[in-house]
Amino acid sequence: MTIQQIRYCLGVADCGSFNRASEKLFISQPSLTASIHDLEAEVGFEIFKRTARGTSLTEKGKDFLSDARLLYQTYEKVRSKYVTQVKKSFSVSALYYEFARQAFVDVVNANPPGQYDFSFREMRAMDVIEEVSEEKSDIGILYLSEKNQEEITRAISNRKLQFTHLTECKAFVYIHQSHPLAKKEWISLEDLRPYHFITFDTDDVKSFFSDETIEKYGLNQPITVADRSTELNLLKNLKGFTFLSGVPSEIFNHREKASEDFITILVNEADIKPTPSFSLGYITKKDSKMEKITLNYISAVKKILNLE
Repeated sequence: MTIQQIRYCLGVADCGSFNRASEKLFISQPSLTASIHDLEAEVGFEIFKRTARGTSLTEKGKDFLSDARLLYQTYEKVRSKYVTQVKKSFSVSALYYEFARQAFVDVVNANPPGQYDFSFREMRAMDVIEEVSEEKSDIGILYLSEKNQEEITRAISNRKLQFTHLTECKAFVYIHQSHPLAKKEWISLEDLRPYHFITFDTDDVKSFFSDETIEKYGLNQPITVADRSTELNLLKNLKGFTFLSGVPSEIFNHREKASEDFITILVNEADIKPTPSFSLGYITKKDSKMEKITLNYISAVKKILNLE
């Protein structure tokens, strides 16, 4: 039995769901489930009942959790009393990339609880640049295309940042798994005509397509929203679509499972003339030494993308 396992139990009990707890604890659901199973095997009884309606404590689980909560509170008091070093922080700003989020989860799980203040934010490209420039984030994940390269490169240079190329990426359509086009191997812009284009970053589509293509397919008249959460809600309820730059690899391929309910499908390159070149990479402060945890994050990204 470990403090980490107790922390996980408290998280599941408080959230009432393994799925919600995994998000709050920055751990994948399979890893969380395996850790709880190991603890249940050690104590010799089930702590949680799992039903279609959710997760609840067994009778023995309630007694166990009452003692475990007291133990964890005592641990926190002792740690705060005797561990006096200044807590470090690590923050990532990124475009909407599943691999960037998963790499962040891997880094969080590799460090003891309480050692760092962690944060992960998804936002527009120019906001990513501002976050890293103002040192609100240690690293930013974004892409350059032929159409946005001049503007983005100038913004990076003016703020004394540097862009490091990781790999090439492609244009994808991002839709809810219930969307009528969800089973297609690839999607053409013509396929998308009957559906709403929804975005919170109107500059993004300009990086993907020519002005002529944008006008031809009505992509210059999207439903615009203020944040990613609202965008996801409308993608689901309006059967809408948006565009993402994605990385085809063994893990994140053209049927990429970007989240539990959304998928990405490759855009037919015949629709993109000329075919754009997307350079995926990260930005950091120029001429500054990166902390070990930042290097570990870059390594986690490369591992997920099969780059090392």
